[in-house]
Amino acid sequence: MGMLLEVRGSLTIGRDDSAELTVPFEGVSRQHAELTVQAGATHLRDLGSTNGTAVNGAEISQVVLESGDRIQLGSVEFEFRIESRSRLAELRDRAQAQRLVSQLSPREREVALAIARGLKSAEIAALLHISTRTVNTHLEHIYERLQLRTRTALAGLVARSGLTP
Repeated sequence: MGMLLEVRGSLTIGRDDSAELTVPFEGVSRQHAELTVQAGATHLRDLGSTNGTAVNGAEISQVVLESGDRIQLGSVEFEFRIESRSRLAELRDRAQAQRLVSQLSPREREVALAIARGLKSAEIAALLHISTRTVNTHLEHIYERLQLRTRTALAGLVARSGLTP
């Protein structure tokens, strides 16, 4: 599972609900670590956690992070990346599209991918060995679940999600 998080100022990471980034997993302390952005650099500091904080496999007390660094808090691992604002917006859009597409059943996903490939209902029916009526029923459910109205909107959503049509 992935998530995107923009860090501004400082951000505490820990198991406790009072942490700005709550990580409710075994091995993560209540207040485990802190990310701080200062003068264009992002610093990671361990907050005296029980299981320690590691970056790229090495235990740290404090370090300046570089894009691509792997952060480990207990059994949880993160990848730190520096992205432009436009790339961050693109990644957020993709993550949102993936969340929406993940709400579909496996069969609905197959129908959605076929729509993204530009297939008509009869072609999808033949491909999936179901009736055209069943394809259209799946489409109705997809539109309702994802709050979409057209094949074009569905195809665009599938494309933004990064799924290969």
